Amino acid sequence: MRKYKSIIAVALSLALSAQAASAQGPRRAITQIGTERLLAGQTVRLYITGADAGTAPDDVRVEESADGVSFYDRAVGSVSENANVDEGISFFFLLDNSGSMWTDLRGRESDDGNALRIAHAKAAALDFLADVGAADSVGLAVFNTRYWRPLRPTADTRAVADAITEIAKPPKEDAFTELYLSLDRAISEFAEVPGRRVLIVLSDGEDYPYLARTNKPNPDFGAAVSSPSAVIARAVSEGVTCYAVRFGADKDPSLGTVAAESGGTAFDASDGAELSGIYAAIRADVLRETAVDYRAGMQPGDRRYVRASVDGGATWTPARYYYAGTVFGSARERPGALFLIPLMAAAVLWLALWLFKLERPTSRAGISLLYGPSGKRTEIFALSGARTVIGGGAEADITIAGNPSLKASHATILFDEVRGEYTVAAPSDLTVNNRPVAKKRLEPGDVINMAGTVVVFDDTSSSMTSRTTNVRGGTRRALPGARKPRKQ
Repeated sequence: MRKYKSIIAVALSLALSAQAASAQGPRRAITQIGTERLLAGQTVRLYITGADAGTAPDDVRVEESADGVSFYDRAVGSVSENANVDEGISFFFLLDNSGSMWTDLRGRESDDGNALRIAHAKAAALDFLADVGAADSVGLAVFNTRYWRPLRPTADTRAVADAITEIAKPPKEDAFTELYLSLDRAISEFAEVPGRRVLIVLSDGEDYPYLARTNKPNPDFGAAVSSPSAVIARAVSEGVTCYAVRFGADKDPSLGTVAAESGGTAFDASDGAELSGIYAAIRADVLRETAVDYRAGMQPGDRRYVRASVDGGATWTPARYYYAGTVFGSARERPGALFLIPLMAAAVLWLALWLFKLERPTSRAGISLLYGPSGKRTEIFALSGARTVIGGGAEADITIAGNPSLKASHATILFDEVRGEYTVAAPSDLTVNNRPVAKKRLEPGDVINMAGTVVVFDDTSSSMTSRTTNVRGGTRRALPGARKPRKQ
């Protein structure tokens, strides 16, 4: 029986791929912009769908713009048709586990467990696991009133299968679907994983937020709110592609827009066979992508627009943008003499600050040196501005000398003024709370290890706090979704 289901799924995946290509906008598009190496090597990676097999590197062109109007050529470093096969793809399933998922395909109560929507969703996810590549990883989260992530992306498909199988029916008192708050959190957590990131969200209905319906804080998210536009901004800034699967007749009206704006596609499914076909189609499309590495420009401003051509400039993908941070410079490769004036002024200011910047404690956001070079006493360093470089070289904003393994510009902490959030990023030799990361949103108390130099992040002025729930005068950490809500 499983053999026939697999044949049906493959046939459906081919049909769905063709349908998506014809109905979902342009054939060629940038699906993800990878900026993990932007700070250290001024290199950006584009994942492009729709390129013809055997595309010659000389036919690939990339252009950047600071305003989305005037575009300039950038130097292409490498072109690979097999990057996703060789380096692997990280998949993250975000599954709706509201009460309506425990009804049959027509939305009716049923005693037949195999007829339930959740059974179809589980079976399709298990079919997907059977086909993932050796270099791929898969993670899982479920949502309803709460958000619960039982598993970070891992190559252990058996552990993923066990986590999928163990998804349980939610209690009746949990009756809400926090679609966009859960998407926002899933994207933030998934952004810590380097490489090609594919988030697949399955939902059988509309966003039904707890706070808006009850005027009470959500037991997991508190008073936080989100929206489709906020999720799109998060996905773009974190470089995560969202694929949306709308399961059943009830559909969220904005979920397709979120998928398209993040570089993904929206699909509709009515049963498990169609779900299996969709999952296979998504993986097949991502495997066919072409990875293009290019040297980023130095235009001023936080936002950079980029477009690409794989036919020598005859046609171009729609422009997408990424966030680069404000830096000195322009698109010119050889700056003029006037360009040196702000640099000289910055150097003079740096000399004035360097003598005492490692000595002054701060009550603002900052990092505390917990373990550094031998004999180095504990210090507290302030974080100011949108970008703070930490390293062993004199050019770093925070210089920690004495560790030969610490690079001159080892890591960068970025501040998002809109969200009031700090993010640490580094191309290598970086762990946060003993987990290797390329980029991570910081919370007070996070322990950052840079090649043996250890600092602790703190933000006394931040609203970021541990997610807790009052219990008879005390506090406890909110339970992550062992209780999963039902949709009304």
